[in-house]
Amino acid sequence: MPKERILIYSSLLTIALAGAGFYAFKQASDPRLSMDEVARIGNSVITADQLKAYMGQRSSASNALEIKNRLLQELIEREALIATAIDEGYEQDPAVVRALENALIARLRERQLKPAIERIGVSEDQVSRYYQDNIARYTTPAQKRAAIIKFELADNAPAAESKRVVELAHRVQTLALSQPEAIRGFGSLAAQYSGDQGSRYVGGDIGWHAEQSQSLDPALATALSGITKPGEISAPIKGRDGLYLLKLIDIRDERITPLESVATNIRIQLLQRMRMEQEADWLKATVASVKPAVVNESLLSQMVVVRDEEVAAVRPPELPQ
Repeated sequence: MPKERILIYSSLLTIALAGAGFYAFKQASDPRLSMDEVARIGNSVITADQLKAYMGQRSSASNALEIKNRLLQELIEREALIATAIDEGYEQDPAVVRALENALIARLRERQLKPAIERIGVSEDQVSRYYQDNIARYTTPAQKRAAIIKFELADNAPAAESKRVVELAHRVQTLALSQPEAIRGFGSLAAQYSGDQGSRYVGGDIGWHAEQSQSLDPALATALSGITKPGEISAPIKGRDGLYLLKLIDIRDERITPLESVATNIRIQLLQRMRMEQEADWLKATVASVKPAVVNESLLSQMVVVRDEEVAAVRPPELPQ
């Protein structure tokens, strides 16, 4: 290589190194950037810790200068957008303010209320005590399954009509007593004679009823409590709107659901209630810690809110173009 070319290359390299050193010295001594500041845009500063934290959030981050520059540019763009939005006054926009307030409330709940709620537990003793205190809720009373035949008879029916219906009821009772034990309810007699449309085609079966069931005619409920043997048939019963024959089909004793079958549901129920109480106490304490809330009752009572759909309903139609 000619000696002159070597001298030229050497001179250019020296100039380049000197320029790089001068630029580095200028950057290090630039009063606009401190030692921990990576960049500044307007009044915002991006520190080395901020850039490191941002890089830590990105799976594609590496220590390559190109990557660091790209991520730094993203932060610069973000700060520029925020600054421009503030210059436009968007931080005063009600929707933005509301979103910020909601974010603040969410963070407060997360830091203060959530840990307190997560510490709440329900012990076995609490579950057992609730079960015993509310045992009626887990008790199914003794029930009887019955069948009826209803004979229509109005209260103001003539004596002759009343006599006819009573005699019919006794005849059907005799027929029922002669039926085989295998017949469930009144069998075909219900379809032939009963005026109760809901049960006549199922042997008069009216299902299970507890003592003094409110769903039965009071006279029927009283009669049902007095018969105790399956298959037993009552004498004709005068009800509110007719005569009845009543037959006991089956008996089911009182049943208590065991604790182990409902313990999980009880624990969930108690936990929900305790968490709601914890939240209510926390809200009350938070309000009290700020300052007493003062309510203008007079103004509150006079306020009227007109919804958008109500406004649209009274708005006159637009004129044709």
